[in-house]
Amino acid sequence: MESEIKTNKIKIEKINENDYNRIFVMSDIHGQYDLFLKMLDRIDLKREDLLVIIGDICDRGKKSYEIYMKCIKMIKLGYNLKFILGNHEDMFLEDLENDYPIRYETEYSVFRNSKYFENKDMKDWHEENFLEEIEWLVKWLKNCPLVISGNENIFVHAGLNLKKVLEKQEKETVLWTREEFWLAENVELEEYKGKNIYFGHTPNINGRISKKTDRIKGIDCGAFFTHFLGCVEIKSQEEIYVYENEYIQFPEVLDKVFREIWNEEVAEFIDSEKYKIKSRKSGIEKIRILKKLDREEKKVLKKFFEKYKKMFCKNI
Repeated sequence: MESEIKTNKIKIEKINENDYNRIFVMSDIHGQYDLFLKMLDRIDLKREDLLVIIGDICDRGKKSYEIYMKCIKMIKLGYNLKFILGNHEDMFLEDLENDYPIRYETEYSVFRNSKYFENKDMKDWHEENFLEEIEWLVKWLKNCPLVISGNENIFVHAGLNLKKVLEKQEKETVLWTREEFWLAENVELEEYKGKNIYFGHTPNINGRISKKTDRIKGIDCGAFFTHFLGCVEIKSQEEIYVYENEYIQFPEVLDKVFREIWNEEVAEFIDSEKYKIKSRKSGIEKIRILKKLDREEKKVLKKFFEKYKKMFCKNI
């Protein structure tokens, strides 16, 4: 039996794990359509099973739209597939609502590289009424929960504030948290005792499923960066992986992940003329400070390096 809990903060969907034979969870596919198809073939999903995707199908890769279409087709064919909104879907919906074209003009957008929308700019899409063509997708995403909670498991995109019960979680937290969740001490609230928590959002740069504890697992294998996609069957705890025949080497993964985090958390706060980034053969970045940083810029830089070291040193 399933139900929904709507609060003034987030939407939570309740499930009963006993309703399904097997339950698979994967995350952060980011346009890697071929990897997604490989994983579906590998797990051999049946109609009595459940597949939970915990956010971020879109952006970065070239076939985001194709993955959404595949998901909807599977649902129509009677497969149990549930999707949790990720921060990239949330940004996508926000941009559409505000008619904000910048993200659609980049190589990482939902439609930019898709064979369905290739080489069309925002003006073209408006002239051709593209919003009508994706109306089904927008409607589906708007109805997706931010958390799925069962008797024994919780699924969320980025993580939780473990000091708060589910109904009091903030949208910003479940979509965006990183080190606040990953590095937080475990707080055994009654609601979380004995439950497994599966999250994505923070890529594991060695292409494997990571563990905060035995019961808290990070499913984001950095598919766009590592070309690995991971999946867990939660009843047996089997970890399943698929990968491309030709995939980028580990140093390149480090380089890409480092740049992504730098651009997200540092670049907008420090004048680009004050630093220069160089890549080494090892893939580790070298930052040269060219001009004196002010007090706030120093704080941002210090926080970034502390966060980077703590979050990824165990995987390097």
